[in-house]
Amino acid sequence: MRENDLIQVLWVENDPLVTSSYPGEAEMCGDLQLIVFPNWEEAEAALESDYDRWQAIILDAKCQYKKGDADKADRFLMNVITRIGKIAARKDRTIPWYVLSGQGEDDIRDLIPDINEWDDSWVKLTNRRFYSKNAKVKYGNEERYERQLLFERIRTQVNHYNEELQIENDLYPDVFTALDKLGLAADVGFHLMPLLVPIHFKGTPNADYNRRYMDLRKALEYIFRHMVGKGVLPTNVVSKGKKDQVNLSWSSLFLGADQPEDLEKCKDTDKKFWEKIERLTDAPILPKQLANWLKDAVFQTGGAAHTAEAEVEIAMNLDKYLPLVGNSPYMLRSLAMGLCDFILWYDNFLAANPDEEMNAIKFWRKRNSKF
Repeated sequence: MRENDLIQVLWVENDPLVTSSYPGEAEMCGDLQLIVFPNWEEAEAALESDYDRWQAIILDAKCQYKKGDADKADRFLMNVITRIGKIAARKDRTIPWYVLSGQGEDDIRDLIPDINEWDDSWVKLTNRRFYSKNAKVKYGNEERYERQLLFERIRTQVNHYNEELQIENDLYPDVFTALDKLGLAADVGFHLMPLLVPIHFKGTPNADYNRRYMDLRKALEYIFRHMVGKGVLPTNVVSKGKKDQVNLSWSSLFLGADQPEDLEKCKDTDKKFWEKIERLTDAPILPKQLANWLKDAVFQTGGAAHTAEAEVEIAMNLDKYLPLVGNSPYMLRSLAMGLCDFILWYDNFLAANPDEEMNAIKFWRKRNSKF
């Protein structure tokens, strides 16, 4: 459990000069309480006994792995980082870890794996995955000690990003791994995150959450554009105008609806689509469960191709619906869960159908009409 209002940081360090001076600086710079352990053996015992207490971990690069060991960076870092990952997997929560070192860059650069994505902005700034105890770095309009920046960054990341780290690394790792593989993490992940965080963490009022139907729509738009690029969806689901709009209704129709045998019996909006496109698969591409989910998601987020029109449509739908259920967030939460399954399905589907040219031949063709 958290001992006080200070951020609890497990710190593995055995230099008495450092351990006597840095805790005060960390509290002043970042509201951090550094709890010192001289070797990993003792630190791991504290981690195992009260895992929920710790919000960040700082590792000296050259320290003792076990009590009585020599201070060797190669033995210490590689073993400790592996152990942290295994404990996090077992505890279902990632604790961000950082390396604060007095070592030279060439001595430890290759010992730190590139798995601490929570600190990628530091890598972009310095081109390395550790902080120096005594060096300064240009930060904004001034030079700052790197250790002080580390303390401040831990505070920021714990206060603002720890929830997202847990969503991505602990609660939905398969979904975000799939988005990474698809190259959609930046686009779809950006809109998925605000749908998932309030499901697991407090602080988002229902009224605020229910305004996020547009995030669901945007996520679908990015996925459908990707499907067009991979030859899965026909090109005419994206308009040729300047705004390059995605028609969600047509996309849903192609993926999930049975293709009509008699076009004349279709309703006008469906007829307009099927007159231009013939799907070459005997059955819908989506499994029935996801086809039903997608139909509901498109209805809830507005089927109009133009985003501005869709926003009006969403507002009208919600104005009629939400008062009847006490403005609950549960409908959007359920749609967000369906989106996770949709992403996992698409990742598996594309793995089985990776060739975009073959997909465009296998799944659809244009009918004899002008686009």
